[in-house]
Amino acid sequence: MTRVICLLLILLAIGCTNNDINKKFDCSTSNLAIELVSKSNTSSCNAIDGKLSVSATGGKQPYSFSLNGGVNQPSNEFLNLGPGTYNVIIKDANECKVTSTEIDISAPNSNLNATAVAVRNNQCTNPNGSITVTASGGTAPYSYQFGTTGFTSSNVFNNVKHGTYNLIVKDATDCQKTIPVTVPRENTNTSYLNTVKPILDASCNLASCHAAGTGSRDWTNFQNLKNSAANVKARTINRSMPPSGSSQLTQSQIDLISCWVDDGALNN
Repeated sequence: MTRVICLLLILLAIGCTNNDINKKFDCSTSNLAIELVSKSNTSSCNAIDGKLSVSATGGKQPYSFSLNGGVNQPSNEFLNLGPGTYNVIIKDANECKVTSTEIDISAPNSNLNATAVAVRNNQCTNPNGSITVTASGGTAPYSYQFGTTGFTSSNVFNNVKHGTYNLIVKDATDCQKTIPVTVPRENTNTSYLNTVKPILDASCNLASCHAAGTGSRDWTNFQNLKNSAANVKARTINRSMPPSGSSQLTQSQIDLISCWVDDGALNN
């Protein structure tokens, strides 16, 4: 029995020490760059036949590309675009990112336009950001589509998490305009002492992993934990921490740890 217990402790320790994520590359030193190669406008105001392509240089290959904060893809070309304003984000193998200047895909004989004002999200598990859209030109009345929901007559969208989204405005003649909207993130004031520490004490600060007396891995020492904050966030998100055999974290607990790290890993 003693040998079995010792073996389990060794396996847990291996899970704690061998799953560290490599130190992040300093992207402020990167020469990653993006440039528009070509674009084609749509054939009409309600067509989705626009396209654009970009080129990437510098950084570390391979590259991936996303449009208006959407899903990453290996191709540098985006097809089936409606009239609108687009930003292309390139990400390289170092996880560095560069965003293009705004690229406008226009429609012939259409002056439909839209602007948006976003309110910051400062809640961790209950998003409270909002977006208000103002449409102009085209033919009123207007309708609005946010995310994957259908069109609605309301130009205000509440309970939005921080991030970049596509918003589509449509006028009475079915002409459309897509615009990117970014809801900024604000400090969520997630408490280390009242929220994060109890989670870590229950699942991570154990004798086999990050308890007192484990040197630089001692997360009961706040400075050690702060130094490892980015690693803690990454490993809890990819669920390599806590190691197999330990009490696993809920998604809400993972979100709270991420919010605390993004707030600056404060001793609050």
